[in-house]
Amino acid sequence: MKRLVKIVGLILLALVLFFAWKFFIRFLPFVPHERITISLPFAQENDDLLFINPMGETDHHKPPRGHPGLDFAWNHPAPLIAVASGKVTKIEEHPPGGFGETEKIYDVEVVNGIYAIRYDEIKPADNIKVGVMIKKGEVIGRGGEYRQQDRLQYSTHWEFDYDSFVTDRLCPLTYFDEDSHSRINAIWDKVGSTYNGQFPEICSGFYKGRDKLREF
Repeated sequence: MKRLVKIVGLILLALVLFFAWKFFIRFLPFVPHERITISLPFAQENDDLLFINPMGETDHHKPPRGHPGLDFAWNHPAPLIAVASGKVTKIEEHPPGGFGETEKIYDVEVVNGIYAIRYDEIKPADNIKVGVMIKKGEVIGRGGEYRQQDRLQYSTHWEFDYDSFVTDRLCPLTYFDEDSHSRINAIWDKVGSTYNGQFPEICSGFYKGRDKLREF
């Protein structure tokens, strides 16, 4: 009996240590760390976007935080590329939203150290599976296909964040390499957003300047 109690106690201790480790890992963003440098999730030849929907938009997303990522849209199936190397940790089917989807679309998460990058509402490439390691610049897939009146549109919802359940998304502007930073500003100046002047910046409202941990 004592031996059984000891075994059960060891099992419980192992479980406690395991979950404590997982909990600690999720808090690593709060300790000093090296910032990552990322690219845009598409190559320069696909800078011909229809629009970018900004972070912080509250026309269609609940305030005060609003839209927690960036939406990129094209009139052609532009390949999406990894903004950083990492491990594919999650692939989930995106629930139908009634916006004219013509196919099943998926949400893909890639983790690089303490950072999580999400490529949502996409058609993943055939080689993108959970557990696969990918390199920066490798094709992740393409934007999901939507029928908009008399044309097709391909778009993705993209998020950049810490891999932690106690933080919110980050504005990626200061994480972009110099070329990507110049490109996204040029695209924004050219095509802007589908929303009104209430959201004049790529990271508006709640997410303006939110590129590091801060109190909520």
